[in-house]
Amino acid sequence: MDQRLQYKTALGLAKRTLDYIARYGTPPTPHAYEVFYTVCAGLNPQLNEALGRVIAEHRHVTAQDAERLYQKYLSPQQLSEQVENIGAQMTSEMSALLAMIGNAAASANTYQASLQNAEEQLSHGRGQQSSGDLVSALVNATKTMSKTNAEVCANLETSRAQVEQLEDCLKLAREESSRDPLTGLVNRRQLELSLDETIIRSSTTGQPASLLIIDVDEFKAFNDTHGHVAGDSALRYVASCIKSNIKGKDTAGRFGGEEFAVILPDTTIEHAVSLAERTRHLVNARHLVKKATGESMGHISVSVGVAECTPKDTVESFLLRADKSMYAAKKAGRNRVESAAPEEPVAEIDAA
Repeated sequence: MDQRLQYKTALGLAKRTLDYIARYGTPPTPHAYEVFYTVCAGLNPQLNEALGRVIAEHRHVTAQDAERLYQKYLSPQQLSEQVENIGAQMTSEMSALLAMIGNAAASANTYQASLQNAEEQLSHGRGQQSSGDLVSALVNATKTMSKTNAEVCANLETSRAQVEQLEDCLKLAREESSRDPLTGLVNRRQLELSLDETIIRSSTTGQPASLLIIDVDEFKAFNDTHGHVAGDSALRYVASCIKSNIKGKDTAGRFGGEEFAVILPDTTIEHAVSLAERTRHLVNARHLVKKATGESMGHISVSVGVAECTPKDTVESFLLRADKSMYAAKKAGRNRVESAAPEEPVAEIDAA
């Protein structure tokens, strides 16, 4: 996004944030500011809903309310604590498993000693006088070993199931950390990691790679007219249109606010433009209606910028060229796709 537009957008969000803090009588602590800023930016629908419940119940938001919301929905420690907790459980399970194996080994050694003792007695001719006792001892030792083996098998099966469950929880936690909660697409951090990998692969193999930056046109006006809940629904709709047009190796993500990005490995700029056009048409084709009231919200459109990777690209330069192309589409009238050849970058353009 153009730096001047980023500044204006951030300034507008900051003003709205402070207005909300004043309206609901909340002490302007850093965590309270982050809570209201995130709500104003529409970045976390769960937080929006939770704050709405607090306001509906109390008509104001205390410092304690804000801190509780921050800790539950925004604290950077949440994921790390969740992962640490799962790791601790897995460590505990492994320790129990090792202890069980140690006990089984001890039982096996005891059984081996019983067999050796019986062998010695028989080899020295002492077994005839105490054959009944010897057989009884061997039978008891065998029963004990059999019982131990059964317990080990049962415990191993239980441990296997528990470890698989913990692995699933860890996988889910990692997956959640890379996803945008509103749209289900990957988040900005994961986008940048994937983009870096794509650039490295393209420069190493010589295969093409392209990038789309997709921005919802006049989204602030849509939000102001129809409300943030409708705005969230519109963003989910755009995300679904994007997902329906990409293939397995492609990565689609929410870059921030109403802006999306699509990474297209092994894709020339010509094919990327075609995909962008299909996505643009799909987004604009549907007439949006509020489910609760049947109110017409009309059509929404997107402006799309396309860029192709060059051998000298970094994450920042690749994003910048696609972003500039997107703003060229905005300036040309919105609801358009624009692209720039790597050797002909688009000049700085003011946001339309």
